[in-house]
Amino acid sequence: MTTNPENNPKKYQDIIFRPEFEHLRLNFPHGLTWVRILPGLGNSAYGWLLPILALEFPGGRFVHPASFALNKRSAFDVAHEWLLQREPQLLCSKTNKTGFRLLPVQLCAFWAIEYSEQNNHSLRLVLESFKDGSKGSAGLAHEIWRKIFERDENELRMRDALHPKSGVMISVERRKRKNAPPLDWVRVGRIPHNVDTMLEKVSPVESAVLCPLEQVIHEPTVEEQWDYLGRLITPELATRIRAARPRRK
Repeated sequence: MTTNPENNPKKYQDIIFRPEFEHLRLNFPHGLTWVRILPGLGNSAYGWLLPILALEFPGGRFVHPASFALNKRSAFDVAHEWLLQREPQLLCSKTNKTGFRLLPVQLCAFWAIEYSEQNNHSLRLVLESFKDGSKGSAGLAHEIWRKIFERDENELRMRDALHPKSGVMISVERRKRKNAPPLDWVRVGRIPHNVDTMLEKVSPVESAVLCPLEQVIHEPTVEEQWDYLGRLITPELATRIRAARPRRK
């Protein structure tokens, strides 16, 4: 399974979460981590898992506006269409692996409680790739989703990791590899853990910020999108493409 794209988290601009939520982001360390996934909040338009389309630029990534508004276009979409018609050789393809990558990748976010043996649990936001593994390694979020909905020979779910009272925890074991990204192994536990009981062991400061997943996402402005595009394809080309857009009456 692949991990987050950040090679240097200190410099990487992961502009997915709003700044006030970024400190809750769970970056899985090497070794074993147990978490209890939180079910979808009643006032949220989504369930426990929030699908996100993300666009990448050198040194960072941000949320595609179509993540929350179907068919909404981004500056990257405009550039992709323009280059496809005029200079397709500049785009990434099977014959040009170093070309511009302007299409979004799929991520997923969810709330979870990070388990502590000392009984002082932590509220966390998990953000991982939902790549299905059809081309290369699967993303961690997809592997978690697959394990949660794994079924036995009778087509029954093997364990419930989502029920608020009787759901079990899941574990992610991250293993180092020489000259390669780490491997993540996902397992589903056996012992039920009540969400409300675990939340009582979370710091009140952290539990107070629990909110619908859609509220933790930073939605970039149009100007931000064009700035990020310029970092990828050069500011000059981005300006040229933007100036060529048809004017709306």
